[in-house]
Amino acid sequence: MVKFRMPVVLALTMMAAVVSVTPAHAATATLTVDAGHTTTAVGPYQFGHIIEDINHSMEGGLNANVVRNSTMKEGNANPPSSWSLITGGGGSGGIAADTAGPLNAANQRALRLTVGTNGAGQRVGAANSGFYGIGVRPSTTYQVAFWARATAGFTGPLTVTIESTGGTVHATSSVSGLGTGWQKFTTTLTTGAGAPVSSANRFVVAANGVGAGQQVWLNVVQAIGPTFQPTGNLRRDLQQLMTDTNPGFFRVPGGNYLEGAVIANRFAWKNTIGPVEQRPGHQNDAWGYWSTDQFGLLNYLQMAEQAGAEPMLGVFAGYTLNGSVTPQNEMQQYVDEALDEIEYVTGGTGTTWGARRAADGHPAPFPLRYVEIGNEDWFDGTDSYNAYRYPMLYDAIKARYPQLQIIATRAVTSRPMDVIDDHYYNNDPDAFAALATRYDGADRNGPKVLVGEYGVTNGTSSNPTGTLSGALAEAAFMTGMVRNADLVIGGAYAPALTSVDNWQWSSNLIGFNAVSSFGSPSYYVQKMFGTGVGDHVVPTTLSGGTGLTQVATRTTGGAVYVTVVNRSASTVDTQVNVTGAASVGGTATVTTLTGDPNGRNSITSPTAIVPTTTTRGAGASFTHNFPANSVTVIQLSTTGGATPVLPVNQGVSLRVTTPGYTDRSLRHQSNLGVTSVIGTASSASDKLDASFVLRPGLASAACYSLESRNFPGQFLRHQAYRVKLAANDGSSLFAADATFCAADGNSGEGISLRSYNFPTRYLRHYNSEVWIAANGGTNAYDSATNWAADTTWRIGTPWFRSDVTIAAGFHSVRATTPGFTDRYVRHQSSLGVLSQISTTLDRQDATFDIVPGLADNTCYSFESRNFPGRYLRHNDYRIKLAASDGSAVFAADATFCAKAGVRFQSYNFPDLYLRHYATELWIASNGGARPSDNPANYVADTTWVVEAPLG
Repeated sequence: MVKFRMPVVLALTMMAAVVSVTPAHAATATLTVDAGHTTTAVGPYQFGHIIEDINHSMEGGLNANVVRNSTMKEGNANPPSSWSLITGGGGSGGIAADTAGPLNAANQRALRLTVGTNGAGQRVGAANSGFYGIGVRPSTTYQVAFWARATAGFTGPLTVTIESTGGTVHATSSVSGLGTGWQKFTTTLTTGAGAPVSSANRFVVAANGVGAGQQVWLNVVQAIGPTFQPTGNLRRDLQQLMTDTNPGFFRVPGGNYLEGAVIANRFAWKNTIGPVEQRPGHQNDAWGYWSTDQFGLLNYLQMAEQAGAEPMLGVFAGYTLNGSVTPQNEMQQYVDEALDEIEYVTGGTGTTWGARRAADGHPAPFPLRYVEIGNEDWFDGTDSYNAYRYPMLYDAIKARYPQLQIIATRAVTSRPMDVIDDHYYNNDPDAFAALATRYDGADRNGPKVLVGEYGVTNGTSSNPTGTLSGALAEAAFMTGMVRNADLVIGGAYAPALTSVDNWQWSSNLIGFNAVSSFGSPSYYVQKMFGTGVGDHVVPTTLSGGTGLTQVATRTTGGAVYVTVVNRSASTVDTQVNVTGAASVGGTATVTTLTGDPNGRNSITSPTAIVPTTTTRGAGASFTHNFPANSVTVIQLSTTGGATPVLPVNQGVSLRVTTPGYTDRSLRHQSNLGVTSVIGTASSASDKLDASFVLRPGLASAACYSLESRNFPGQFLRHQAYRVKLAANDGSSLFAADATFCAADGNSGEGISLRSYNFPTRYLRHYNSEVWIAANGGTNAYDSATNWAADTTWRIGTPWFRSDVTIAAGFHSVRATTPGFTDRYVRHQSSLGVLSQISTTLDRQDATFDIVPGLADNTCYSFESRNFPGRYLRHNDYRIKLAASDGSAVFAADATFCAKAGVRFQSYNFPDLYLRHYATELWIASNGGARPSDNPANYVADTTWVVEAPLG
């Protein structure tokens, strides 16, 4: 976590029902949902939580121990902080921190209670104020445990109570048998049926009327309130709230908390397992309070398990928040620490650390698929992450656990990145909502993406949770994450939890105090998405409806979820058409979150903004009124199957998904289909051979054919099961051999391509060759080993990014928009503009040397004719002329890929194209947050003619 940031469509079959629902007034938008096709699978980790000890999320939060400073170390105060002397009936005494006769090496600092006057009817004890109070509810049981010893002759009893700050006892018990050596004592406290719901309480251990002159030492004091399950010590209401969002993953143990401000205060996981009395704890200097580490690694893992999610493990990578970087010759200890940690999570009981986990009470290994190396390592200005820290950890983890996917926290070039972690924070809901299209055109050849942290940061000084407006902006962004589930493996709002009495971050998902908790509007958005999402994304089209953002998904059983975010201040009446289904049920379930956009929930008003669920008439066509300032999930029931739909007439690559081979792509080589390593550093020729144009199938338009980008008119076909590149001879046999039908990936991800004329055979890589193969057939390439993964492909961006080839040399670029066809791209006072050309200087300013792209030689850069070394680049979306500074950022900003039309696509923002708007030049999207994104004339404004040079 960064501390500072910043017409009605008719049903396709006669079986489809049409329900006519009379709208209040005419529909202003039309939303069509194609339930018969899918675009990508939705992963099991699409939504989750990041859990780190910030805002007392663990210490005083999920950790169900209500006693604060239970090991007497917080702040090294004397007497120990959060503890105070309590007397009654004339009793007297004192408390102090004491390091003599320690409990053990891990916990050497105890609380010493000295009894002065303490006769019959008198009281002397130590009271703990808890974490901003101690929560009490009727008929509630607390499991109490503490270690104690006393001076010779004192046997007790000690009276243990939970009582109000005014002294009203809500629960009481006692223990006896103290001796001069340390012993562990346990008891239970149960509040009465008439106890109030209150946080104004304290926990007390007292020697009542036992006589004067005695001393008692206390350490590792726990009072465990109600827990979610018998194991894990997870505070029940907080764990329930998170579980109710149906999370797929928990990113643990969080962000800055993993690193610490100094290495000594990192999350040293080995200090957080085993008996709590053996845990030394550490200063949580990332967020400013003491951590007892009683909520340790196993608790994090159990938290995920009990929520039905999987852990996404972050390992310490040698960098701390004060900017310290571990030298390379000292990194191996942290590499070993990470390998041991993974073994603790996943190892069998026959392994060293798997056995330790079993001894800690969990014999079964935990599932683990993703490991993140470090946290926000873009703050390290030394490049050590790329140079040696990431490589050392990557190599070691992959060598021992090749099945694990590695998440990088910043872009690296030294090793592959399976996934890269993106973080987004902004206090402006409008700016945040603009991220809805962030991944629509993103490169599919790079690593996948984890949105490991995001949120609109518009909490206040009195309420650390956000507004409905912020939640709706997040919901808009989330539609984009779902729509791009082939790229975005998951996202986690951050932070998940906050104390309302002490917090360090401005907006949070769930607020709590010692006795109560509540979900913010953002929480209910998370819950709606987490519980209202299918297994696959289905295509949608929207016309009209300014302010709407949408996504639709379906389950394999036919349940369709249509999620619509309306951030406008007006109701949008929308004609909803469901196509592609054999039938559509006549009733829908509708869940809606709406209200005052500036409204918030709070600890005293926890349900000011919550979803409502109703039913309504539905069918293949119906009108729904989406309220102003709302997010709505409509659940429909459909019948009929769904098949994947791929982007025809567009350039693609086919990436291998088999673990260990994911850096390979399908390409043609000497007219044979092979797989080989293709990357950003590959030659333009290799990239060209690994790029194809996806065409409607030559034998069936419902399927696909792969035309060579390098040799137009030649297609991949199978011949004697081998896949080759050959020219289309127009025969029906060629058409059948060159046609492949899309199916869901055989390994559960991506796409599989089935042979059109051999339906049991799929496109497969085997020993670097490409075949059509059956699962377990008689040929070597039919081997069942890895068959599912070997026949599953990731549809990527074409390696050769330009669909149109532009001859090298000087050119001018003319607009095609009617009324502007006499105007050219030029630079004027270092700004890109669209202008009529008259003078010699104008002609020179409108002439550019179109050269291979500075960032990618499959694209292009525009070098000024009269200012060599200066290039057109985008800077904050505006096109400017600037001298190259040699940086990677400049190179990317100055690179444009030529697409059919001709259109110039931004290299590093693939959903943005070179556009003229109000005579200025921008990179713009088709309908976005900026004025230059205006959809009016967008296609014409982004289409150009490349001509002979004017000057």
